[in-house]
Parts: sequence; structure tokens; C-alpha cells
Amino acid sequence: MRAKPLTSLIIEPTNTCNLRCSFCFVTEGMTREEGFMDLALFKKVIDDTPGLEHLCMHNWGEPLLHKKIFEMFDYAHRSGVKYIVMNTNGTLLTNRMIDKIIESPLNIIRFSIDGSAETFKKIRGVELEKIEQNILKLKKEKEARRPELSMGVVFTVENETQEDVEEYIEHWETIVDHVRTQPKLIQSPRKEPCPEPFGKEYGKLVVLWDGTVIPCCVDYNASLKLGNANSERVGDLWHNSEIKKLRNQHETGNYPEVCVNCNECETSKTDKRFFFDEFQEVI
Repeated sequence: MRAKPLTSLIIEPTNTCNLRCSFCFVTEGMTREEGFMDLALFKKVIDDTPGLEHLCMHNWGEPLLHKKIFEMFDYAHRSGVKYIVMNTNGTLLTNRMIDKIIESPLNIIRFSIDGSAETFKKIRGVELEKIEQNILKLKKEKEARRPELSMGVVFTVENETQEDVEEYIEHWETIVDHVRTQPKLIQSPRKEPCPEPFGKEYGKLVVLWDGTVIPCCVDYNASLKLGNANSERVGDLWHNSEIKKLRNQHETGNYPEVCVNCNECETSKTDKRFFFDEFQEVI
């Protein structure tokens, strides 16, 4: 299988979060140190990735906790990145924060909303009503001042919540521009190669807050280190020996330990993310 060109990055501004959601590895499982990406490192990452078109400004943690997140947006935009995307839990949308979002070059903002109000409270520990009020305030401001800012919601679906999907979509389609669903990560044997080392729609790498570069956001403890952005060019890591070794492991089914049981729950309500739609050559 051939790898697609590297045109996308996930950058982790921080792996710190103000919530402790029940299904999140930040709550339980993440053992790596918490911290915030230095602005100088962020700029180096952008400069070292020629051809970068798509930037996801979230990974593990709440990105709006980073005090220089909007400076990061501005730098990426000035550097020619076409699409800047951020997922947030929506708890920090004060009036001042809404103004900053509207005035920023952010293209897409998505809110992590999981199912019904009852489910949301159980999983995230906060009231959905408050988050929805914040989203409605942002919607009002963006429609008046920057309607091209796209707003969306994301529902992480598991077996216990899959029956909420239809009602969820019906409700949120009246409020935001797009609705996404994705399956919950689970532990069960992987039987097919993962697209992450090759690129599914496009080549993509993950840069953690401390500069560690990994091939996949699911690797929350950074077991599959490809290099470090502090001392290496991120663009070069898409072609280095470590990722070539990982590609070979997936092609032959000899998966590394962190990938062996990496899977997603089975549900007819949403498609899996970390599997090829059809196992064939990546072109």
C-alpha cells in the first residue's frame, strides 16, 4: 500500500482537561505528563510541514484552556493553512471567548455532545442545557458577524447510547451546520490494517504538546514515537524508518502491541473511523 501525501496534522495544544468524562483516557489510562505546547514549538511545526492544508487543533484535552490558542490560529492562517478545525467541550464559551472565536480565522468548531441530556450528564458530569445555551449564543453571534464559520456537534456512540442517534440528529440539525457521529473506542482484536500510517482521505500525523510525533490520535500514551518536532522536521517523519516499519506491520498483520486490540464498537448507527472502507491499495 502506498502512503498518501502528508497534508494534515493533529496538534495537541494541551492534554489537560477541565472535565473527567467517563469514556476518556484523560480520566483514566493516560500516564504521560500533562502540559501545554509552547508557541515557538507550534510555529516550528507549521513551518516544518510544507504542503499543510488541514489542521486539527485538538487531541486529548480541552484546547480552549491554552492561553495562546488564538495566536496559534492566527499563525497557521498566515502560513497558508486552508482549514483550521477545533473540537471543544463547550464549557468555556464566555462572551469574551465567543468574541475571540468569531474574530479568529478558525474555519470549523465542533462541540462534543454525547446523546440525550441524561446521557450527557452521566458521561461528562455537566448539564447539557448550559452547553446548548453557550452554543446558541455563539450561533447568534456568528450568523450576525461571520456566517462562514461552520459549527457542528460530534456524538461518540456506544452500544448503550446508539438508540439516541436519530433523535440527536433531528434535534441538532436545527441548531448547527453539521452533525457527526463516531463509534466509541474499544479493546478487541484488530483483523484489518489501520489507515492511519498510510492516510485514509489524506496523510496525517499527530504532534503532542511536548513535540512528540505519533501516527495516530488513539495512541494516547505515545507508544509509537516517530520522532520529536523540537529537533526534527515533522514533514520528514512521514517518510522515516519508524513509520515504514509500522506500515509493514499493518500490511503483514503483525501489529505492534498498541494496535493489536485497537478497535471500535460495532453499531449500525455510524461508520468506523480506523478501518479502510475497502481493504485495497491506498493511492
